[in-house]
Amino acid sequence: MKRVVALLGVGLFCVQVAADDIDFGLNADAFRLIYTHEFRSNALQIDGGWMYHSDNGSAVHVGLNLSDVASNSKDLVAGLGGRLAYQDGEGSGQSGFAVPIGGFLYFTPQKYNRITFGFAAYFAPDVLAMGDSTKFQDYTLRLAYNVMRQADLYVGARYVKGEYKNAPDVYYDTGMHIGFTLKF
Repeated sequence: MKRVVALLGVGLFCVQVAADDIDFGLNADAFRLIYTHEFRSNALQIDGGWMYHSDNGSAVHVGLNLSDVASNSKDLVAGLGGRLAYQDGEGSGQSGFAVPIGGFLYFTPQKYNRITFGFAAYFAPDVLAMGDSTKFQDYTLRLAYNVMRQADLYVGARYVKGEYKNAPDVYYDTGMHIGFTLKF
């Protein structure tokens, strides 16, 4: 009976999880998966993500942003907040936590409302890094096309880097990528 109740609880949680969007982007060496849930009643967003590089390791995060329309015409959406990120630089033997702060901007022109330009930047200096980590940077630039109401295809550039105390810097991604966003 306990297993049935546990499975029902997980099932109900999964129904709630499928409420917003899933973003998947990749290139030849790395991929990133991000789930975002938006609390529309108070403009809060939570997200969780996993990035994996075939040679350099992985980084996972959970984040909280305050997001809202940033202009009268609703063309521009902005968000400010932070993340708790864990990085595991496989080749370096170093790992650590960081609390990068930053935000994002998404611009969708009303006249061409199927196209969106996006930018996100999160940075954690030494004072916001723990363990072997001394800095963490995550920058993304993208151009998306709305294929259907609930799906975007995009091309972008991404720069994700972790710096460590006793090892060389680890680049989790530094280049172009393609991907899609599914909205539920």
